[in-house]
Amino acid sequence: MIKTIAPLSKILSNYIAYFYVFTNPELNTMSYVAFPHTNTCISLFKGVQIARGDLSLTITGGEEVKNEVCVEITGKYTQPFFVSYQGSFEEIAIIFKPLGASYFLQNDLITYAPSFSQALAVPHWHLHTERLFKETTLSKRIERLETFLLENLQKKEDALVKKAVYLLEDVEKDYTIQEVADQCAVSHKTLQRVFKRWLTCSPSAYKRISKFRHTLSKEGLQKEIKKLTEVAYESNYYDQSYFTRDFKKLTGISPKAFFKRVSKLEENEIIWEIR
Repeated sequence: MIKTIAPLSKILSNYIAYFYVFTNPELNTMSYVAFPHTNTCISLFKGVQIARGDLSLTITGGEEVKNEVCVEITGKYTQPFFVSYQGSFEEIAIIFKPLGASYFLQNDLITYAPSFSQALAVPHWHLHTERLFKETTLSKRIERLETFLLENLQKKEDALVKKAVYLLEDVEKDYTIQEVADQCAVSHKTLQRVFKRWLTCSPSAYKRISKFRHTLSKEGLQKEIKKLTEVAYESNYYDQSYFTRDFKKLTGISPKAFFKRVSKLEENEIIWEIR
């Protein structure tokens, strides 16, 4: 069962897109492919062990780990990765907006998430997760989670990176990386360094992922009515061949195949290829 929940706190809604809750009490096996995203995910698990491969995660529940907790954080990735769930478990994931996760961690995001996915090695997050799963109702768990996040919210010097992200997400103007650097009054090298710290990727990778995600947000595309040429035009790709080439880099398949295979869950909040 997958369910998305919007943050109750107006303050947290500035940083968090939504929470999703995933439970598997029936011991079912489920697999999906996750595609590149500008968001960052921190997942809180109870009763699993996690094995990591080359762009793959195997999350296995079982009696021997039923009382153990894990905290997993994603970094940026420019290729799809495969996730397999097996056995019984509980998960609550925090889906942070592009810059959101950095405000809840003491150091730069790259310190914690240099790879596509890894354990979040921060003791107080693990202690909180243990306490959270002792709550017996979902409402109490979300309440405890929001309290924890508000207690850990930090102020950071973010004006430069916020402006750069805003400019790179402007699909209509389609700024080059150098134009963004110029408007932010920094060098190309400085912009690269700031993005690596805050977003664990380069500005060019962020722009590609952002443009890809823009195509998924188009209402006509979600209804599968518009032609792909029109979708490419609306997301300001140079032409359909460029759109197709960039799409294949990020998804591993053509746009036509992608939209036939993916599943849109929870009112299009989650877009996975379920296997």
